[in-house]
Amino acid sequence: MWKARSKLLFTVGFGIPLLVFIQMFMYAMYKIFGWDIPFNLLWLCNHWMSRLGWLSVGHVLMALVLLTFGGTGWLLLTRMIQTRAAIRKLRSMEDGAKSRELEMRYRHLKQPGFIVVDKPSPAAFTIGLWKPCIVLSTGLLQMLDTEEEKAVVYHEAHHLWHRDPLKTTLLSVFATMMPYIPVLKHTSKHYHIVREILADNEAIERTGNVAGIGSALLKLIRACPEPWQLRTSSIQSSFADTSVNVRITRLLDPEQDVTLTLPRYAVCISATVILMLSVLFVWSIG
Repeated sequence: MWKARSKLLFTVGFGIPLLVFIQMFMYAMYKIFGWDIPFNLLWLCNHWMSRLGWLSVGHVLMALVLLTFGGTGWLLLTRMIQTRAAIRKLRSMEDGAKSRELEMRYRHLKQPGFIVVDKPSPAAFTIGLWKPCIVLSTGLLQMLDTEEEKAVVYHEAHHLWHRDPLKTTLLSVFATMMPYIPVLKHTSKHYHIVREILADNEAIERTGNVAGIGSALLKLIRACPEPWQLRTSSIQSSFADTSVNVRITRLLDPEQDVTLTLPRYAVCISATVILMLSVLFVWSIG
């Protein structure tokens, strides 16, 4: 059920921007290079509607296209630079011996990369867009027992295997650059929660009980770790994130289903905007 929800949310959160990008690309190619795009019946509608004299629509749409493409590219480049800078900072604080120790201890998990940071404040997260790695602090390792440590590692390994930092970053960027499609914001938020629940399920399945992941999460919350100053949390999948309340509720009562519904107003507004953009792009061609 949760895997199906994850696939559906990612399909919606990635598919809608992709559809909009394709329309924008086709429109830009027509305006810049004069591509002949046969819309058939839509072409007839366009010629009829263009006679109404809305000459300024094309300029507005072109500005929207340039802002969306340029802003998305800039945000993605910024996130990549931030990720590299954050990893370099973490490497500078790394306890190499403990990192190698963990890599040997969990070498059966498809050899995930570890960065054990020499910091007293507890922290656990997965970072990296192209080559993700698991980051743990020495303070966290000292605080957890063996069962809790395994649960945290399995949780983060799930994020690493499924490239969750990359996927959540993409959805976050799309939601930021397309605020006129509000459903993307809710999709991105719900997708993040579902991925955390699936990572918890991975830990529960591999450890055989809920106790390890539950107690580790509660310990991390009570510890109130200091800010890690990685400039943005969107480039990482953190063990103790904003969906922690939903996760605790579910861990206390695994049989209880967590309802994640998209607001009707966001769905209606998004559908209306997508339809209007589609019509306007066709309208302005010709």
